[in-house]
Amino acid sequence: FFSFKISKSHTQRYLLIALYPLHHLHLHLHLNHTSSERTMKLPFSLLAFALLTHSATATAIQAADCEARASQQRHAKCLYNNHFIDGTLIIDQPGAYKLCDNIVFCPHNMDVDNASDEEIASAFDPIEQGNPKYNNNEYALGFFAAIAVQADDVSLFLNGYSIAQCREHALMQRFFAVIELASAPFLPDNGPHDFVSDPFTPAKNFKLTGPGTVGLSSHHGIHGNENENVLISGVTFKDFEVGAVSLNNVKGLTIKNCDIPNNRHDVPILGSFSAALKIRPYLKHLLETNPDYSMTLGGSVKPVMEVYNTLVTQIANVYKDVMQYGLIDQATHPLEYQLYNNPNQVIDGPCYAFLVHGRGPAVGGFGEMQDTDASALSNSVEIVNNNVQNIKCFTNEVLATVVDGGVQNDARGAILQFYNALDEAYIGMDGSSGTYTYTGNAILDAQIMVGKALNQGLLGDNILQTNVNSVSLPLVEWAEGNNSSFAPSFRCNGDSMHHVIKGSIMFRVEDCQGFIIRGNTINNVEILSKGPVQVELCGDFHKGASSLDGSDRMIADLRGISVAAVSAYDDSLGAGNDISSISNNTITNLKSAVANLIAGVDIQGYSEGVDIENNYVNLDATVGNNSSDKWVGLRIRQTASAIFVKQNNNFVQGESQENRRKLPRKAGETEWPNSGCPFGH
Repeated sequence: FFSFKISKSHTQRYLLIALYPLHHLHLHLHLNHTSSERTMKLPFSLLAFALLTHSATATAIQAADCEARASQQRHAKCLYNNHFIDGTLIIDQPGAYKLCDNIVFCPHNMDVDNASDEEIASAFDPIEQGNPKYNNNEYALGFFAAIAVQADDVSLFLNGYSIAQCREHALMQRFFAVIELASAPFLPDNGPHDFVSDPFTPAKNFKLTGPGTVGLSSHHGIHGNENENVLISGVTFKDFEVGAVSLNNVKGLTIKNCDIPNNRHDVPILGSFSAALKIRPYLKHLLETNPDYSMTLGGSVKPVMEVYNTLVTQIANVYKDVMQYGLIDQATHPLEYQLYNNPNQVIDGPCYAFLVHGRGPAVGGFGEMQDTDASALSNSVEIVNNNVQNIKCFTNEVLATVVDGGVQNDARGAILQFYNALDEAYIGMDGSSGTYTYTGNAILDAQIMVGKALNQGLLGDNILQTNVNSVSLPLVEWAEGNNSSFAPSFRCNGDSMHHVIKGSIMFRVEDCQGFIIRGNTINNVEILSKGPVQVELCGDFHKGASSLDGSDRMIADLRGISVAAVSAYDDSLGAGNDISSISNNTITNLKSAVANLIAGVDIQGYSEGVDIENNYVNLDATVGNNSSDKWVGLRIRQTASAIFVKQNNNFVQGESQENRRKLPRKAGETEWPNSGCPFGH
C-alpha cells in the first residue's frame, strides 16, 4: 500500500480525474474529514494505473487545447500598421486578434526637415489634433498605448511579429505602454490628471501569446489596472524603459516562458524633458487667452510669448538633435544639454521586469500591512519559467521644494526642480551671496508663470485639468524678486514626479494574496545610480515611504525578487492551505557600486505564508557570506511571519533575519491624501 497526502483544493482538481477509470474496482479509500488534508491508502498498482491514466488524459486535454488555440489563431483578425495611423488602436470587442506585420507605432509622423518648432513641440498630441475618437480625458497625456484593450475575452497572438513605439514617439510621449489593459492608464482620481470621463473599463480574460516581441516603450510593455484572468506566455520583451509588465490589483495572472534579453540602453533624456513637454499646453493656452500676460522672472519682465517660444525652441532642439545624433548636442545646445541630457542613457528612475501591486499606482514605499479589503488585493499570481538579463537603470534623486509644508509641483505633477543631484549644483537659482536669488530656466519660468496664472484664475475651464497645481504665492513672489527672505527647503528621497525612491527590483509583488514565483532566471543587472544627495540639503524626507524604511536612502539598492504585504492563497495558515512560494529560481550577477543593499530575495512588510525552496542566489562571484556587507542572498524583515525557508536553498551571500526598530508614522501624517496620488499636496 502507498500512502500520500494531498491538499483539499488539489483533491477535487486532480484526484477524481486520476481515479475515474477505477470506479468499477473495489477501492478502499480513507478520508480524514477533520482536516483540510486527506490521507489516502490504496494498492501501489492501482495508484500507478491511476496516475498513468491521468497522464494520458492530461496529454489528450493538452493536445485538444493546443489545437483549439491554433484554430483560434488561424481565424484571428489581422492587425497591420495601417490600423495605427491615427493613433491608439482601441479594442472594444471580444475576439481573437493577431499581428500580421511588424507594428511600429508612430501616428501622424511628421517631416522634421520641413516642420516648424511649434509643430515639433506639439507632435503626437491627440487633443491638439482633435480626433473625436480619442476622449479628452483618457488621452490628455497623449497616446498612452499602441493598443488599449477595453473588452473582455480578448486573445492577441503576436504571431512571430513585433510591436513597438517608434523612436520619435518614445521621445515625445514619456508615459506609454505598448499594450494597456484598460480604457485609461489610471483609475478615476488617480495619477496627475482625472483620466476617466467614460466608465473605466478594464480588460478581463486577456491572453497574449508568443512567439513575438513587445519592443521599444518609454515606460511599460504591458500595463493595467483592475484586470482579471490575464495570461502572458512565450513573449519576448525588450527595450522597455521602466518595466515589461506592470499590473495593479489583478485577480489571476500568469506570466510564463517569457524572455527579457535587455531593457532600453539608449535613453537620451531625463524626466525633466517630460516636464517641459507637459507644461507646454498650459502655457500655450495662457498665450492664446491672455496674449499680453507678463511677469518678472529672473530680474526682467518676460511676456508669455517669450516664455512660450523659449520652451518650444528647446523642445524642438532636443528633438532634432536626438533624431540626428541619438543624444543632445552639447556644443550646439548647451542649455538643453544641461537641463535634459541623460548621462547614463538608461531610465532615470526605478526599473522592473514584472511588477504586481494592489489597487492604485505603485509609487509609494514598500507595502507594510496587507489591505483588509480583499477587493483591493491582487491574487493568484504565477510568474514561472521566465528569463531576465542585461537590465540597467539609475535613479535620479530630485529634491522637492517645500513651501509651508507643501511640495511644489506644476499643473501636471512635475516637481519644480532647483537642485541638480547629478551635477551637485543649484539650478534656476543663485545662492552664492548667502541669500537665494531666482535666475530661472525654460522649464521653471513656464511652471511658475502657469502657476501664477492659475492662482489668478486666468486659465478658466478648459480641457487642461489644473487641480494638482501647487505652486504657491511665496514662491511666485520670490521668483518675481519680491521676497528676498525666501529660502528653499527640500524634501529628499523622491524622483521627478515625487515617487518614493526604492531602488530597483526585478520581480516586485505587493499587496497580493497567493503567488508562485518559480523556475525563473535573473542575471546581469546593474544599477548606475550615484549615492543620495548630502543629508544637509534635506529638510525632511518623503512621507510616503514605509515606516520601517523611514529616511533610508535606497537610491542605488537592488533586489532580484521582493515581496511585501503578501500572504498565502487562503486567509489562514492552518494545515492544508495553498502556501505562496518562491522556488527553483536562479539569481546571479547583481551590481550596484554605491548600494546599501543588494538582495537576491527580500521578504518585506507584514508578509506571511511563503515557502522558499531550492533557489540559487550568487549576487557576486567574488563575494562570500559576510553579514556586515551590502550583499545578502535572502533577507526576511522582522515584521514577516510564517516564512518557511527549506534547507535546499543555496544563498551564497547568506541569509538575514533582520531585527530593526520600527519607526511608526505620526497619526494623520501622509504625503498623498488624494487617493494615494503624489500630486498637489
